[in-house]
Amino acid sequence: MSKNLINYKGINVKKELYPIIKYIEDVEKYREELGTLSSSWDIYALLGQLGDINIDIGKTKENFLNLTSTLLNHLSEETIKKVTAEMNFKAQVAIDIVIRNLFERTADIGFLSTDDDIRYFIKNYVSKYNDDSKGLKDKIKNRFQEYVDKYSVYFDIVLADRNGRILARLDENTSGDFIDKKFIDKVVNTSDEYVETYQSHDFLPKLNRSLVYSYKVTENNDPNSTTMGVLCLCFKFIDEMRGVFDNLIDPSNKECLVLLDENGYVIASSDRNHIPWDVKVPIVKDETYKIITFQGRDYIAKSCETKGYQGFMGLNWYGHIMIPLEYAFLSDVLNDVNYDKKVIDSMMENENHFSKDLKEVFNKSKTIQDNLSRVIWNGNIAQSKLNSSNRGFSKSLLNEIGITGTKANSSLNNLNKTIISSILKDSEFLSSLAIDIMDRNLYERANDCRWWALTSSFREMFDESSSLTYNEKEISSILKYINDLYTVYTNLMVFDKDGKIIAVSNDNEKHLVGKVLSQNWVGDTFKLQDTQEYCVSKFEKTNLYNNESTYVYCAAIRSSKDDSIINGGIAIVFDSKPQFKAMLEDCLPTKNDGVYAFFTNRDKTIISTTSEKYEVGSRLEIEDKFFELKNGEKLSEIIERNGKYYAIGVRCSSGYREYKSSNDKYKNDVLSFVFIYIGEKKDKLIYKESSTEKFLNKNTNKKFDENSVELATFYLGNKFLAVEASNVIESVGIEQLQESIEMDKKNHFKGMVLHKERLISVLDIRDFLNEEIKDNEVDNIILFEYDKDNKGHCVGILVSSLESISVVQRSSIQNIESHFLGSGTLIKSLVDINDFGESQVAMLLDIKKIDENLTENL
Repeated sequence: MSKNLINYKGINVKKELYPIIKYIEDVEKYREELGTLSSSWDIYALLGQLGDINIDIGKTKENFLNLTSTLLNHLSEETIKKVTAEMNFKAQVAIDIVIRNLFERTADIGFLSTDDDIRYFIKNYVSKYNDDSKGLKDKIKNRFQEYVDKYSVYFDIVLADRNGRILARLDENTSGDFIDKKFIDKVVNTSDEYVETYQSHDFLPKLNRSLVYSYKVTENNDPNSTTMGVLCLCFKFIDEMRGVFDNLIDPSNKECLVLLDENGYVIASSDRNHIPWDVKVPIVKDETYKIITFQGRDYIAKSCETKGYQGFMGLNWYGHIMIPLEYAFLSDVLNDVNYDKKVIDSMMENENHFSKDLKEVFNKSKTIQDNLSRVIWNGNIAQSKLNSSNRGFSKSLLNEIGITGTKANSSLNNLNKTIISSILKDSEFLSSLAIDIMDRNLYERANDCRWWALTSSFREMFDESSSLTYNEKEISSILKYINDLYTVYTNLMVFDKDGKIIAVSNDNEKHLVGKVLSQNWVGDTFKLQDTQEYCVSKFEKTNLYNNESTYVYCAAIRSSKDDSIINGGIAIVFDSKPQFKAMLEDCLPTKNDGVYAFFTNRDKTIISTTSEKYEVGSRLEIEDKFFELKNGEKLSEIIERNGKYYAIGVRCSSGYREYKSSNDKYKNDVLSFVFIYIGEKKDKLIYKESSTEKFLNKNTNKKFDENSVELATFYLGNKFLAVEASNVIESVGIEQLQESIEMDKKNHFKGMVLHKERLISVLDIRDFLNEEIKDNEVDNIILFEYDKDNKGHCVGILVSSLESISVVQRSSIQNIESHFLGSGTLIKSLVDINDFGESQVAMLLDIKKIDENLTENL
């Protein structure tokens, strides 16, 4: 045995697999199945001596044992590779989704800290004992509440003066009048555009640690202006992580997703009872995976640092996943799930799903199975020529050996089902991930337009509609400042109650100022009932987005004196082309060859895609049922499209938080599709399943007597043929053919087979069949003998596959002397054979005529 191998329960496995192989459910299942079959060979070897079946069972057992060892090593490696790749993906996605969300928070604090209402409040607030200050405080609290109503990811907003005295906050049930001076100084003295802290904050005493975004409030937007105070946005971190984890976790394998801080301490967990907060675990960043022990239990673990989002990297956190070893490698396929053999055949040609090593295992299995099948076929041929008292026993034993061989092969076929099921599961998971990312992103767009419409400067200036034109520069300056913070928009614009554009954020779009908007969403904006409502355009081409398709989000600008009066609106143009494509790409694996993703409407219009073969605005023409899913529903299937097989996963949007929920009037169902390429569709199977079952003597209950005859059946192409078993010498593999040196490629003589010191000519009769049969579809040679009374003549023919040895009544054979097969008289009779659950007509070849007509010139 090689030094790199260790014996595991009778199977030689690689050393590096030994600690983990016992946990791989499929490996254990196949090892037990194949191990049981291995024991069966020993029994058959003993019984074979009694039945005189002349089969080397020991060689067959050795072949299957070697195959089992090779298979289980490859299967272990492939399973570990798949599980760890999925772990890496989930850990990566977990941290990246969080970073995407927190990037929005950095823009929020940057903009809200410049809010004129907050500046006014700080300048004019005296103390909580001052009557005027009480009114100011109520007003600023209402403004904070308006903000949190839009951006529901925050649970509190805290405003302090330059010395740390808390002037106002949304949650007044929290005790404390001051913020630690060191914290205040850190924010005041920063040169960054925000301060992000995850720690214990004295102004949030109920929480051991909290995530807060802070920035200084200055007198104006001049970087050198005086600092008046500090504003803090308190993020619903645990609430947010619960949503992230719920969309990624597979509860069946007890996996636990967590976030780790830079020192490896757990700061969020998908299951606090499993892996609680504040415990320390190893950061597994540089290894593909690592087996670690936590609280007396072994886990497979992986950590990932963020890839960042638009340059934002956040705090030095890690996405981290841990799966108990005993649950990490569970089988995820039901063996009663059947897939089209052509799909499995196609998948086996794709190295992304089926490695070269695994394919080699299947090729070896097929060779072993073919050889065993040929031996059983020949064994039945031999028994048909004997009158031994053991004849019936021997045939039954051959049957059992064949059944055992079929069971060995079916284990491999079940592996194919496992791979296909895994591909479908992946497509469904990825489509769900993509639609979640989209819903989260568009939630922010709905928030942005509603909040910006409440900008006090806009409201006051729009109250003086006659002077709006004179305020264009000031309004444009505010819009540009916002757009610089929120870079997912190509343009922000405000329009008056006539739909005329007053100002824009994008200098390249200044030509729009003064133009009157006529789109339907302008009228919809003026019908909005309150500050919580918004409207969105259809996903359609617009001159506001370079005549490409996008969404435009809108909210009403209301009077500063009366919320019921609408004086205009704000429209924000989402940069859909790069943003949606980035969302789709972020949900796909790094090595995503043959994986394509789409966002579509219910009418099949493509909103975005990673495929270069489709354009935005074109249609995804697949079955209607994929577009009829209810909100939150998902579906995965295998489809055939343009001569290719794909696993397709689809999920219908269900919104995020209050966005597109039951309380949101905005309805716009989007579907996310992920296509995983399986392989090319072939007219004929490349990897035909090998099974000894078809070689078995299925009619052993039929009594053999002087009125019956045994027929050896086989296929050539699609033609079901037969000869009397007494005329068959045996079958051999095509590899035994000693090919002739042909001057004429069409010559029917193909070479010789050396059989027991006798050379036998081999003929090819494919030209006489009305179908194309390729060389790789001819795997066997059957050797025949006729005219035994006249010294005997021998000849062989090429055939596609061997079938059964069937007992029929002589009276059932119908002679047809002049029947033509193709252009020659190669058959002499027909017979109805009922070995396969239904009747099948076989054509009996006239071997003598074949030999005499095709070899007469040799």
